[in-house]
Amino acid sequence: MRYIIFLLCAFTNVALGCNNTVLDVNSAEGISANIFLKDNDSLSVSILNDGNVLSTEDIDVSSEKKNHIIIEDYNRDGYKDFSLWHLDEGMGTHKIYRLFIFSKTEKKFKEIKPTCGDDFVNIRTDGGDLINVIYDDNAPKLCTMPLKTLK
Repeated sequence: MRYIIFLLCAFTNVALGCNNTVLDVNSAEGISANIFLKDNDSLSVSILNDGNVLSTEDIDVSSEKKNHIIIEDYNRDGYKDFSLWHLDEGMGTHKIYRLFIFSKTEKKFKEIKPTCGDDFVNIRTDGGDLINVIYDDNAPKLCTMPLKTLK
C-alpha cells in the first residue's frame, strides 16, 4: 500500500508540480500526516492513523514568494509539528512563518498565532523558548514564548 501511495505522490509531484510531504507524527501510535502543497496557494493536510484517514483540511497559504515546509517537534511533546515559511514580500530578507502544532486530543494540526507581533518572523528555538522577532519603530526586538505553551 505504501508503494502505491509513493508512486501516486511521485506522479502527482511531477505531473502537477506540487510538493508533498509525508510526516511521521508519532510512529509509536501509528499517527502520520500527508502534507500536500499545491501551486504555492493551498495546503491540504490529511491525518492518518495506521493508514486510515482520520481528517483532511485545506488551508489557504497564498504567497507571492515560494513556500517551504519545516518539520520539527516545536512544543517538545513527542508529536511532530510543522511550519510553513516564505521570504517577506518586501526586500526578501526575513522569513515569515506559519506554525502548526499537532493536537493529540483532537488528532489534527492547529495553527498557533504569535503572542506579540502580527507574524512569526525569523523564529528559532532556544532552550525551552520559541524566539520571534518583532519590529518596533523599525528596531528589531525579541519576543519569547515558552515552548510548553504551544498547544
